[in-house]
Amino acid sequence: MKIFDFASNWKAFSEQRVDSERVAIAARSIQSLLERKTLDGVRFLDVGCGSGLFSLAANRLGASRVLGIDINPNCIEISKCNRDRLARGAPIEFQIASALNQESLQKLGTFDLVYAWGSLHHTGAMWAAIGNVLSLVAPGGMLVLAIYNKHVTSRAWRFIKWSYNQAPTALQKVMAIVFSVIIYVAKFLVTRRNPLSKERGMDFWFDVIDWVGGYPYEYATCREVETFVSNRGFKLRQCIPACVPTGCNEFVFRNQ
Repeated sequence: MKIFDFASNWKAFSEQRVDSERVAIAARSIQSLLERKTLDGVRFLDVGCGSGLFSLAANRLGASRVLGIDINPNCIEISKCNRDRLARGAPIEFQIASALNQESLQKLGTFDLVYAWGSLHHTGAMWAAIGNVLSLVAPGGMLVLAIYNKHVTSRAWRFIKWSYNQAPTALQKVMAIVFSVIIYVAKFLVTRRNPLSKERGMDFWFDVIDWVGGYPYEYATCREVETFVSNRGFKLRQCIPACVPTGCNEFVFRNQ
């Protein structure tokens, strides 16, 4: 069974889109979500760092330690390249690690802010990954989590994503173009905003490729995520429902 090559998409995104302005937008999204201006003194862990964009943002906001982890070695190399290009000399670490390997995660220590935005639902064992990541949040620390919303169409999307990854490259390109139109129209009708205007420093086209191809793919309701995390000693501070039915619900939890 083929799975999606996230690194290839992150590489193209980095080469074509990632610059200092993207980092600044990512930093502002963290400030807005946490309702704080800086991360001074904060130990920051970026789980599934991808391009390293939010590790760079955390460093810009003054985090005392920044570590980005990803299971894909190519993502680690992409993140290092972006660090060296946009924040040369910054003490930002990147290393290979899996959210499903609890033993290796424990060696990382604990962090004041664990940022797992849109990554754990691609592990193939989402609940185990969330449970493992919770152990990395220091007492009093925060967890930022984004998980795809469970919707009546979720099973259909899972099949579409699986099919995309089994298809030849030429057909994948056609699927991406077709679904970019569908997603653009659907998002505009739901939000009444221009889908090309992206938040968090991301990009519509690369998000479409990630969405159509992102497999493994899991999802959950807001209540399911809140119950799972709260039962493990965390308190929900904020939940931002997905702006479109199959988008990501966003959560901020505190480790009590």
